[in-house]
Amino acid sequence: MAAAAAAAAAGPRPEAVRPRWVPPEHDPARAAAGLGDCEDVPVRPLCKPRGICSRAYFLVLMVFVHLYLGNVLALLLFVHYSNGDESSDPGPQRRAQGPGSAPTLAPLTRLEGIKVGHERKIRLVDDRDHLIRTLSLKPLLFEIPGFLSDEECRLIIHLAQMKGLQRSQILPTEEYEEAMGTMQISQLDLFQLLDQNHDGRLQLREVLAQTRLGNGRWMTPENIQEMYSAIKADPDGDGVLSLQEFSDMDLRDFHKYMRSHKAESSELVRNSHHTWLYQGEGAHHVMRAIRQRVLRLTQLSPEIVELSEPLQVVRYGEGGHYHAHVDSGPVYPETICSHTKLVANESVPFETSCRQVPPTWELPSTPRPGTPMAQVQPCPEAMPFYLGPGELWAILVSPWECPQLGTCSTAPLPYSYMTVLFYLNNVTGGGETVFPVADNRTYDEMSLIQDDVDLRDTRRHCDKGNLRVKPRQGTAVFWYNYLPDGQGWVGDVDDYSLHGGCLVTRGTKWIANNWINVDPSRARQALFQQEMARLAREGGSDSQPEWALDRAYGDARVEL
Repeated sequence: MAAAAAAAAAGPRPEAVRPRWVPPEHDPARAAAGLGDCEDVPVRPLCKPRGICSRAYFLVLMVFVHLYLGNVLALLLFVHYSNGDESSDPGPQRRAQGPGSAPTLAPLTRLEGIKVGHERKIRLVDDRDHLIRTLSLKPLLFEIPGFLSDEECRLIIHLAQMKGLQRSQILPTEEYEEAMGTMQISQLDLFQLLDQNHDGRLQLREVLAQTRLGNGRWMTPENIQEMYSAIKADPDGDGVLSLQEFSDMDLRDFHKYMRSHKAESSELVRNSHHTWLYQGEGAHHVMRAIRQRVLRLTQLSPEIVELSEPLQVVRYGEGGHYHAHVDSGPVYPETICSHTKLVANESVPFETSCRQVPPTWELPSTPRPGTPMAQVQPCPEAMPFYLGPGELWAILVSPWECPQLGTCSTAPLPYSYMTVLFYLNNVTGGGETVFPVADNRTYDEMSLIQDDVDLRDTRRHCDKGNLRVKPRQGTAVFWYNYLPDGQGWVGDVDDYSLHGGCLVTRGTKWIANNWINVDPSRARQALFQQEMARLAREGGSDSQPEWALDRAYGDARVEL
């Protein structure tokens, strides 16, 4: 009892607070020593929970962690591929795809140049491969020998002759010059516009850089000095105008001088004749086949290629030329195509028209039911207003009367994402396509004119260009007129795409052009394609409106 009392006084052992099962054979001596019957070797109680680091618990935990991470990654991938490039292009493409929303457009395709001289094969027709050769990287320019057969080349020339060709450039009308005279711009502002190096003096090359001031005439240093002398604009005769000398000049004398001198064809920016051949549904089967070949070559969507301009066929006679230019204008946020504007329901300060298309295209004598009245009004000719080395056709007085779907052209988009040029015959002398600054390390517009040598002048200085392509029957060359914007769409104009047609010294030169039109606004392009698709659906079997068919040869059957 004394021992038990001492043990009790020492404090209870941890096990003493728990209810314990007492076996029948109780040993009083072991109890007096403070040991239970089951304490010979320390053992884990039967009811003690397992530890959290057991193998089974670890395996279960890892399974759940992997499932969680897998679900997160799957969700992120789903969001990424569902959105595509839409995060960088706000507008209609961001909206849910509903009955009134624009479709999402895939990124524009660009072929890789790899390096100059690189060659690859591509299947453009079922029975043979074509060779693509890289000619330059700036601009991205390629050559395809044998793109057209000799028979196809002859057919295109024959169809163009059946259709009839018109002069590619005419001098501005008196109405145009009157409109230019009413432009609200001071002589000081005009001087500052021309004075590109801001030294307060107008050198000859600064004026030459704006040769489009010649109202369609190609200006040379001799022309400008002759004009200065005639209107007494340069009293000291050094060929340089100060601000004071320019301010003293009456601009009406300049226009009067230009009107009084009849320009010869050799003095024009472009000396050629051309026509347009329809390639859409209902066209000659060879024309359709060429368009499908271009579709395979460009790897663009069928909607973009099919809604682009018809084939332009051009004839350069002996003495023909086309001074260096770019095939599309710069992208300004305040400028919109006057046709796609009507689809997008946008309003901007300036509008650009289609390429210059004559207003004589046939109109339906009786408008179709539901046709907007604007669609059946004659289309006035665009007034040419030249900006920089390229040609940007702008409406200065009033926008086009015809909307995006009417009468002027089957191609409502003025921006040429890329150019496909076909040589239809072998030229006896001259007629090369020159790229004056191809693969230059840098580009500077003022550097195009050095020491009275104007690299844009294809009559006198074609041999000084960096790259010249000789015309060979059936060969095609194509290039991109815009740089990519990094988001799969149209970026800035590629200045290196400056090109021209060299003087034809002997014989005749025949070429054809396919311009692939893309609106710089991705959302506007999507809306336009959606609207055209709706019209095609409503048209039933006649998927093309009747005014879009080129009836001059639509029913012709030409045997190859």
